[in-house]
Amino acid sequence: METAKDAVREFWDAASCGERDALGDDLEVQLRAVRETRYRHEPYLRPFADFPSGRDREVLEIGVGMGSDHREWALNRPKTLTGIDLTPRAIEFTGSHLALDGLHSDLHVSDAENLPFDADSFDIVYSWGVLHHSPDTARAFREVHRVLKPGGVARIMIYHKHSFSGYMLWARYALLTGRPWRTLRDIYSEHLESPGTKAYTVREARTLCEGFSEIKVRIQLNHGDLLLGEVGQRHQGPLLKFAKALWPRPLIRSLGSRLGLYLMIEARK
Repeated sequence: METAKDAVREFWDAASCGERDALGDDLEVQLRAVRETRYRHEPYLRPFADFPSGRDREVLEIGVGMGSDHREWALNRPKTLTGIDLTPRAIEFTGSHLALDGLHSDLHVSDAENLPFDADSFDIVYSWGVLHHSPDTARAFREVHRVLKPGGVARIMIYHKHSFSGYMLWARYALLTGRPWRTLRDIYSEHLESPGTKAYTVREARTLCEGFSEIKVRIQLNHGDLLLGEVGQRHQGPLLKFAKALWPRPLIRSLGSRLGLYLMIEARK
């Protein structure tokens, strides 16, 4: 019998996050395209991650994907670098990505809810857009807290419930299908990435971080909220093309980030 975690693993082992941006036939060219697209669409990622802060530190990344961020951590020469992912596909991509630059990490196929590390092992735990896919996200946060050293910092992005992206999906899959009673929770679970994907309010995010001594949470508009680039590939059709053509991006930007899809969390143990 397939479990919720098996369904998530199957989804991401079919195509790692960012793989649709891997253009060309040569692996090095593909991975460069993935990096360039990622940091162009998400310019706020580098300042949030603060890759240089990993120098001479023990760093863990949960959910390495195709290895773009893991490469950045490696380039900044941490004391140790460790990466996990639920899928062998991502571990293989990341290992190849690092090898192209002569870099190394201790990579594991593993589970965010059951980290295979001792308590108090890492100075920095980083995870971008991963823990909301785990069936037991609260347990994953507790595992982050457990493996951090006292004074260590977690930098984690999870999805924000009240976002332009969420409301657009609700309009398409609830309102326009004659089922306006469908909840945002149901919409995220069925129509945004892997099965069971979740999104949280700021208050709920703070609750996930119980046990940390300092917690900062910031909402961020992303390229999905702004309908930029190749977003919406799962939802292609005339309606999406129409929305992209008429989407009031200057107005949305002027409203600030209150309805952004990303919750960017920095928490210190």
